[in-house]
Amino acid sequence: MNHDLAAVNLNNISQANPSLNLMFSVNKNLVSFVQKTVNNLQYSSYKLGGSQFDPERGVYVLDCSNVVDRILENVYPNAYTNLVNSTGADNPATSHYFDFFRDLDDESDGHWNKINDVEKLQAGDVLVFRYKNSRGNETGGHVMVVMDKPVRVSDVYFVRIADSARSRHSEDTRQQNESGIGIGTLLLKANPKTGAPSAFAWGVNSDWNRRVKLAMARPVEVNA
Repeated sequence: MNHDLAAVNLNNISQANPSLNLMFSVNKNLVSFVQKTVNNLQYSSYKLGGSQFDPERGVYVLDCSNVVDRILENVYPNAYTNLVNSTGADNPATSHYFDFFRDLDDESDGHWNKINDVEKLQAGDVLVFRYKNSRGNETGGHVMVVMDKPVRVSDVYFVRIADSARSRHSEDTRQQNESGIGIGTLLLKANPKTGAPSAFAWGVNSDWNRRVKLAMARPVEVNA
């Protein structure tokens, strides 16, 4: 349990707004779209395989990958099409996001930039986990949109993210026992030499999960 982090003022993290003037237009649009979606939300629930994404009525019943799919499809269809074409998946799941991000070159492929260091995350980036069991086999995953630059406290990074999940994170827009779309804070640890993410915690009172693989990438504009 992260009891030693309970004293951290998460309000300062959750209330920090990303500096949109310093962001690329794609990232700015992604964050603005997500924030508007959460602000106008009328009903949301997490459902594995769910696909109801209705901004007009503010109704969202879907899982983590479907919500990121729809965000990208609405805000940056070129990046989404690139992901779909590269993975061969009509509706990319966490496994497709992970494999796609992992296989990106360190140089931009035109629509996505690979991110290897947690400290380089910024608002509008996409973060994906793939869980492993004791034998090292993948058992599922989770994908989300980063809403602000990570805040480092000692060896822990507090990251504001948006996702569709079964449960809330710390300082979350979702109410207790409420699932679906929301914005909250999770925690990451990174390799001290490389900056690569090595573990995560769902919130400040959650256990660290080290049986996990993580990948990160940033959608980028393509100059004609």
